[in-house]
Amino acid sequence: MIVLFLVLYFLLPAVDQEPQNETHYTGVHQGNTLFIQNPFNAELNEFCISEVFVNGKKKRFNTRLSALVLDFDDLDLFTPVSIRIIHKDSCNPVIINPDAIFFHTTFGFKNINVTDSLLSWKAVGDKSGGQYIVEKYTDFHWQDLDVIDAKGRFEGTSYEYVPYLEEGANKFRIKYVFPDGSYLYSRELDIHFYPEPVTFSPKRTSKMIKFSRSAQYKIYDPKDKVVLEGVGNEVDVSRLWKGEYVIYFDGKDPGTFVKE
Repeated sequence: MIVLFLVLYFLLPAVDQEPQNETHYTGVHQGNTLFIQNPFNAELNEFCISEVFVNGKKKRFNTRLSALVLDFDDLDLFTPVSIRIIHKDSCNPVIINPDAIFFHTTFGFKNINVTDSLLSWKAVGDKSGGQYIVEKYTDFHWQDLDVIDAKGRFEGTSYEYVPYLEEGANKFRIKYVFPDGSYLYSRELDIHFYPEPVTFSPKRTSKMIKFSRSAQYKIYDPKDKVVLEGVGNEVDVSRLWKGEYVIYFDGKDPGTFVKE
């Protein structure tokens, strides 16, 4: 019976699993609890993180939680900390409060804020050669929107980015990449956006159409073909053939105009 069981076991087909990846963090224990965001994939009904090791020792906790807590109760204060996170290849865990262990860096995010027209932040301790990456949470993953070079002013400087907001919930964060390739994340910023309908003028023109606010637009010709699209608060239609066109703003609020 034992021989038969072993034969059947080795004949079973291997189950395909998503490849695993590793993320490493190093720092110093400062007596603070560390929180790790554990992304959830709703389509696959699974969380990102499978294992976490601290200084080579596997930590035991429920990995089916959106935030994992590391309290370092077994470590002395100011002990060096090495964290190894095993996770799905398609996602990235995020340390929510990196200052809890990053004792060696003088860099920090200050006064980060987002409105319906501007994403702004101040940072101290950034260096020439560093970069800020603006990210937006879309379709269950973080998408890079833009890269902004650090100004390298140790005493602190301000940065701005004009985001495109979708109607409803929007989530942003800033990733600062040090010149050596290591990086830190800002806190996440949530904003709910319910814009006023877009109006435009004139309704007959040979050149420019101006919008009541910045918006994503698409212009269709009489054959229902997209002839112009973009994002802004105006559009030059001088190259269009004469005739009547339909314009949509943010996928809705359609209107018509005549190109003369």
